[in-house]
Amino acid sequence: MVGVNHRSAPIGVRESIAFPQDCLKDALAHLNQTLEEAVILSTCNRTEIYSATETVEEVVDGLKRFIINYRDVSESDITPFFYSKVGEEAVLHLFNVASGLDSQIVGESEILGQVRSALRIASEVETVRVPMVGLFHAAVRVGRKTREETAVGRNPLSISFAAVQMVQRKLGSLMDKKALLVGAGEAGSLVASALKTVGVGHLSISNRTLLKAEELASDLSASTIPFDSLNDSIAESDIVILATNSSTHLINSETMAHVEMDTRDSPLFILDLSVPRDVAPELSNMNNLSLFNIDDLSHIAEENLEERKRAAEEARPIVEGEVSAFIDWWDSLDAIPTIKALRERAESIRETELLRVKSKLDALSSTEFETVDLLTRVIVNKLLHDPTLALKNSKDKSEIDVARNLFGLWDEAEK
Repeated sequence: MVGVNHRSAPIGVRESIAFPQDCLKDALAHLNQTLEEAVILSTCNRTEIYSATETVEEVVDGLKRFIINYRDVSESDITPFFYSKVGEEAVLHLFNVASGLDSQIVGESEILGQVRSALRIASEVETVRVPMVGLFHAAVRVGRKTREETAVGRNPLSISFAAVQMVQRKLGSLMDKKALLVGAGEAGSLVASALKTVGVGHLSISNRTLLKAEELASDLSASTIPFDSLNDSIAESDIVILATNSSTHLINSETMAHVEMDTRDSPLFILDLSVPRDVAPELSNMNNLSLFNIDDLSHIAEENLEERKRAAEEARPIVEGEVSAFIDWWDSLDAIPTIKALRERAESIRETELLRVKSKLDALSSTEFETVDLLTRVIVNKLLHDPTLALKNSKDKSEIDVARNLFGLWDEAEK
């Protein structure tokens, strides 16, 4: 695994190498030209690429070059922020990510869905096979388990709800405020629900796909705004929260030129939860505008930190136990082709020999011949039971190689 996250890189770096949803499939297709397996996990707090390979150093360097070249960024600007994890360490990292233990807000709920989505998209492009599918299914299972069995899942604070808490602290009661939400995806839906929960005076929702905005607005008794009418809506709002997958700035100097900021009765509060950012950073210098991004939520994340650390410690033994179980399964994958080849070889011999003597068993009835057939199957299965078990439990590839040599299975096992 190669990537950057909120701990290793500021938002400016993260957004420069983020993979918006609309380019994920293309990026995976490019990766698939040199790698058999790849999954891209790109969220507001991280961009990570996972792969399965035998040539670790080469692939780690290749993934870094791919991110730099595909996102067209300066190598010197990005390289210092990269981290990479290999083998069991990479598995542990992904399990921690899925469990919310590596999040900006420990235990936040959105990440589990994002891990599922990363696997789904890679599956659609066919850049995953059994090993990586197994890894990500295991990660999702661990993420659910830690939330169900520990305090990590108790009253989880999502990034979206933390954002609304931040708005409240900056502005006080929202009962007389007009809020505009741009983006009706998963994060936007959570923001909208949180705004309604705290009693915002009026909520409007805008989305590129109007139907999606209308569906969310209907559930929350909110109104909708056509996407091409954002300028007028911004001018009429007290709060604007953006949570989209846009690859370009939706609000910039040109947008704000249509908003008469100097005549406002109160500052306009804009919270940009998107990575890449939806709002041009230079707008932070504009009069009468308060602009915040997702990294400004850090003080919310620090609240109740000790309680969340205790919850994380409670979850770690579960995660580590699941890592151990997964590594056992992963190691067994090396033995599967050999086990299959061994059983196919034995069955071929059994069938050939039974067919060879069948003419000498004409005196047997069909029922009696079926008994002989069953007897030979039982004998073969009993003879193969211990070797199969030993291969499944093998921790060393050399033991598998010995089995291939003993039974002459090299060609069959490599098919």
